[in-house]
Parts: sequence; structure tokens; C-alpha cells
Amino acid sequence: MSLKEKATAFLMGRLGKTAHVRQVTALDHRLLQLELQLPEPLAWRSCQHLKCQVSSTALRDYTVAHYNENNRIATLIIDAGHVGQGSEWLRKLNPGDPVMYVGPGGGLHQPTAASKLVCIGDASAIGHILSLYHRRNPEQGFHTLAIDEDPLPAAIMDMPVQFSDGQEKDVINWLDQLQLPSNDTTFYVAGYIPMVVQTRKLLKQLGWKQVKAAGFWE
Repeated sequence: MSLKEKATAFLMGRLGKTAHVRQVTALDHRLLQLELQLPEPLAWRSCQHLKCQVSSTALRDYTVAHYNENNRIATLIIDAGHVGQGSEWLRKLNPGDPVMYVGPGGGLHQPTAASKLVCIGDASAIGHILSLYHRRNPEQGFHTLAIDEDPLPAAIMDMPVQFSDGQEKDVINWLDQLQLPSNDTTFYVAGYIPMVVQTRKLLKQLGWKQVKAAGFWE
């Protein structure tokens, strides 16, 4: 057993819990919806993640996009459109399979009391954004812009999604069309770190002050 395998086994032995797969559903060619039956109740907050064991040496953080407290089912929306241990693990899962995890962790970003919440992110951030969507006040306006190379579904778990390839002028035009109140809007930007940095900088240049950023990968 390698040092990495020993470290992973030690962590899971001390803190690990076992969920079971209820269903894996393909939302498109890359986004998969994973429903997990958790062994215990989850005190769910927006942007919390479960650290899942995807191999004997690898752990991956996946945001809880939705949680049903009545039956303890956590729903994860995962971008599996790239080569990696997490994607390979996910595509092999079947109903009833055990999933070892630690958590939840995170949960720093929550819906504010602003009248408008605006989320910008790539495919890897959809679960993060959905967790905000599902925990917002229904009276709040909620807008999502997906910036990615490939279009995403126009709606995911009932959340409308606008697509852009990330050109600055397209982002600005989209924001102009929303006619957002300057002092009553909170932005959330998440996903690929360079995209997050660039988008946050753009929003600041446009005069927006409430911008919450979370970078996931680069």
C-alpha cells in the first residue's frame, strides 16, 4: 500500500461515512446528476461539498446542489466532460453502489438579502450555483450565466441557464438586459480560476461592489 493509499484509508477510517447511490442521470453529454442516500441527516447550507473517495488514492469535492431532508437524499451535479479519476469513477456508478465521503465542508457563500442574485460560472460550478438557487428566497430574482466552451442545458433542476462563450461584450450585454439595481444585487462567480479572476475584475470595473468569488480548478 502506497503512502497516498494509507493516508486516504486513514482519513476515511477516522471520518468517513458511507452513502449509497440511488440514481445517476445524464443531463447532457457532460453533466451528470448523482443522487445519494445519506446515512444521517445533513444540516444543509448553500455551497457545501462532500469530499468523495473516487479511488484508493483520490478524493474529490462535489457540491450538494439540493438536499431532501425528508428522505436524506443529496443531489450532486458533476461535470464529467473531461478525463480524470472523478469522471471515470462517476461514469461507472450504479444504483446501490456505496460511496465513501467526508463532510460536509465549505458553505461560506450564502444567498444574501439582495433583491437580485446573479451567478456566473462554468460547468464545474453548476452544483455550487444550484445550491444558492434552491436556498434563495423565492421572491428574489435569480439569474445564471454559464460561461463555457460547449452550451449547457437551458434549464437544470428547474433553474434557467443562459449560455455564453465568455466574450466580455456578451457578458456586458447580458448584464445590461437584466437592468439590475446597482445597490441591491449580489454576484457569485465560481469555477475555473482564471475565468473567476477575469470575471470578478470585469464586474468591479463595471462598478458592482457585492461580488463573491470561488475558484475551483486551473
